[in-house]
Parts: sequence; C-alpha cells; structure tokens
Amino acid sequence: MEAISPGEGHTDSADDRLPAYPVGSVRSQEDAAELAAAGGALVTAIVAQRWNEANRTWLQRRIGASPSRQTREEVTVRAGALLGGTLAYLLVTGGTEGLRRLQDRSGQREVARSVCRILGVAATAPDGSMPEEASFIVESALISMGVGAKTRKRLLAEPRPASVSDLGACPLPEPLLSAVAVIAFTAMAEATSPDDAVRQMPALLRRMGLARPAAETKAREILDEYTSTYLVLSDLSAQLRTEAPERPFRVRLPVSTMMAVSEGINARNTNELSRQVTRQAMATLLRRGIRATVSSGIPLHPAASTVIRVVGQFLGEEVPALPAQSATS
Repeated sequence: MEAISPGEGHTDSADDRLPAYPVGSVRSQEDAAELAAAGGALVTAIVAQRWNEANRTWLQRRIGASPSRQTREEVTVRAGALLGGTLAYLLVTGGTEGLRRLQDRSGQREVARSVCRILGVAATAPDGSMPEEASFIVESALISMGVGAKTRKRLLAEPRPASVSDLGACPLPEPLLSAVAVIAFTAMAEATSPDDAVRQMPALLRRMGLARPAAETKAREILDEYTSTYLVLSDLSAQLRTEAPERPFRVRLPVSTMMAVSEGINARNTNELSRQVTRQAMATLLRRGIRATVSSGIPLHPAASTVIRVVGQFLGEEVPALPAQSATS
C-alpha cells in the first residue's frame, strides 16, 4: 500500500526527530578533542623535559650541555608531545563517539517504548484484555523494529493505558508514524471492531503528533485502505526498523598544535635560562680577571699567557702581549 502522508498540521518538534540524539555539535566535539590533544602534548612535553634534565651530569645541569645533546633533548620533547597529544585526542574522540552511540541506542529504545504504548492501547479490548490476534500484531511490530527478546518482554510487561484518552503524547516521525498508525488501526479492529477503530483513531493520531484536522483526514484514509486493500503487515513492519545514523569515526590529529606546544616548551626552558645567567656571570668574572691580570703587568709563564690570550679572544677581549716570566725566576 502507499505511504500515508502526514497531512496538514503534523508537528515537527524536537521530539519528532527520532532517533537522532546528538551530543553537542560536531564542531564543539572537534574543539574539545583538539584542546585535549594540546593539554596532553603540554603535559608529556614537560615530563620529557624534566626527564632530559634528570639525565644530565652535575656540570651539565650547572653550565649547560653541548649543542648536539641539546638538539637530541629537543627532539625528545617533540616526540613526547606528539605521543601524549595523540593519546589524549584518541581518548576524547573515542569517548565522545561511544557516548553518541549509547545515546543512539537509548533513542531507539525510547522509540520502541512509544510504539509499544501506542500499539498496546490500540490492541486493548473494552474489558481491558488483549486478544491473542492483537497481541500477536504488537509483538510482531516490536520484533520488526529489532527489539531484543529481553527488552521486548520488559516493554510488554509495563503497565499500559486502559484507553486512548489515558495515553500521553507519543510523537513519531514519518514514515514511522504512517506505518504505526495502520498497524494500530488493524490491532484496534481485531481487539474491538472496525467501527470502534474508526471512532478512536483520530484521538490516537493526535497523540502521535497530528493536529485534529490532519488526524481526522488520515483516519479516513486508513479506513479506505483497510476496506479496499489487502493489508500485508510484514510490508508495513519493514518500515518500523529504525537504524542508528551512520557516523564515520574520523581521526584528524592537530599535529600543528601539538608541535607548537613542544616548541613553546623548548623555547621556555627555565633551567636553560638560569644556566644562561650562570654562564654570563662566569664570563663576566673571567673578563674582569683577564683585565686585572693584564693591568697588573705581572710576568706569567708562557703557557698561562697563552691560555689567557685564548680565553680572552673567545670572550671578545683584546689581550695585549703579556710580559713573559724570566728564566731565572
């Protein structure tokens, strides 16, 4: 049979858009993952820097290491930042994806509960019982929705409203609404009679999300289909299965952010800055010592004179020829 149009007045509220239950926007999730990657990179970069510092000798911790060792230490910090940032990114992304899938399954269960309540009240006879044929229709619909045996048994055991007037709002989206409406009409006709089903269907359709005019129009359309067409419930049941939306798991590592964090840690090495102050103080003392030695005119051993001249040239000091020590001294 043809799908029944929602008709005028069908509400499209947030409750109708089932079973999508997003956990925030995609952009905010990406921002959270990038922030986690930056935080993980920062922590591991600091740990790597302290590990490098602990492996230095006493002298290297005081005045600094050779350029080649400093290069290796910077590479270690970069590698640690990439490793820690990647792990933090994957943890946050995986946790967010798991939460979204969990909420998708929760949404599917809520849809199944709404359908079970609608069909349950439709399949209830005036004396409160549920005829075998009507019960079979309800259970077949839940099986078609992919509801497991344990969950299906729990849903069927829940208290159901005694009549349509006791049923609360159970809005459904299309095409689920059309399929459930036809199945509910069939179950209601089996539990009572087609005439009673025609009288109660507008009220039931209003609780499924339709306005009064649209509900009355659709009830007449369902009756026409019911009386003029041989209904195959298995064809309708195929429209009941609600699949969770496909959400591919994308990994977009913010490598540039993690590298920027590692470069910032390398550039702001407080230990290296303090060692620069120590080296500058030692250089100043050596310069003053050389100047004092040159100004005093004390004769020095040729080896000592050579050392003073070399050190002075290294420090940028102009060292004149020093008086050599006499042979008899």
